[in-house]
Amino acid sequence: MLDATRAPSLREPASILPRPPTLMVTARHEHTTVAIAGEVDLAVTARMQDRLHDELRLRPEALIIDLTHVTFCSSSGLSALLEVVHDAHARGLPCAVIAGQRAILRPIQVLQLDRVLPIHANRADAEAWLSLVARLR
Repeated sequence: MLDATRAPSLREPASILPRPPTLMVTARHEHTTVAIAGEVDLAVTARMQDRLHDELRLRPEALIIDLTHVTFCSSSGLSALLEVVHDAHARGLPCAVIAGQRAILRPIQVLQLDRVLPIHANRADAEAWLSLVARLR
């Protein structure tokens, strides 16, 4: 008898195979947004971190890291996120992180990273916060 849990075969529909994570960058006058979707694991962390650092080197007015569609974030992903936010702060660039789902918020809260990461529940909150920061500059 075959085990009920098995790896998907190549004959199965592509919809059940895991999709690779995506990174999408949107640059606007007020800020640059890097939206990440999928699982942020060890295999993805370096690519994500490199892309975020590339955007910081371009010196946007502000940076939004949108994790709304991230389904999993490993410790290496959280470490990279901390590093990028720290780097943005060191460069004097406001940075906001959008994370409203449990897959991201729970590890951040357990590790008490919400004390050092500028977490916002949605885009409107992040943009309002960045607008306030811009007025205080």
